[in-house]
Amino acid sequence: MSSKITPLAVVAALAGAVAAGPAFAGGFTAEQATAGETAYNSNCAQCHGKQLEGPDAPGLAGSDVMQNWATAGGLYDFIHVAMPPSAPGQLGDETYLNIIAYIMKFNGAEPGDEPLTTDPDKLAAISLPAETQAGAAAAAAATPAAPADTMAAAAPAVPQAFTWGKQLPGGPAPGAAAAPAATAPAVPQAFTWGKTLPTVAAPAAN
Repeated sequence: MSSKITPLAVVAALAGAVAAGPAFAGGFTAEQATAGETAYNSNCAQCHGKQLEGPDAPGLAGSDVMQNWATAGGLYDFIHVAMPPSAPGQLGDETYLNIIAYIMKFNGAEPGDEPLTTDPDKLAAISLPAETQAGAAAAAAATPAAPADTMAAAAPAVPQAFTWGKQLPGGPAPGAAAAPAATAPAVPQAFTWGKTLPTVAAPAAN
């Protein structure tokens, strides 16, 4: 029996998937994704990039890219007959499925116990946008928030050699700091080209 997915089958299956809600199960195994990475690097990376960034061909990473394909079935139906350009449709069903598993995993989908197959109904029920959004949300939740005190930390002091003797915006208000010493600032002469740096005059007392 032919494994080719007809457009009508994709539309019908996708309509059923929408009615049932998005599928968040990965629909592929970790083994498939691992094998797919090897196959991708051998057959796809030269055009689509090692990080799926696509320097010489469309990128394959990001929620907007995944929305272009909608389902795993849509992606499979395309690459199964058109990729790679040097040998379109010649990699075999298993290799194409493994490559799709790797692309899904790269985009944040989680592998499961059920392998990806050429069953058109199962492929069309796997929502690539949902997989990507779920993966991005999980990654964001796992990233610790920066401490509040870090955000409020004061800006580091800037040597006077890099300010030409001027007070930087946002610096301490005039009079807030003690008047500068009469001696030259402690900046190595190598950074002043042998010149004496200008000093900021102390503000007059009211």
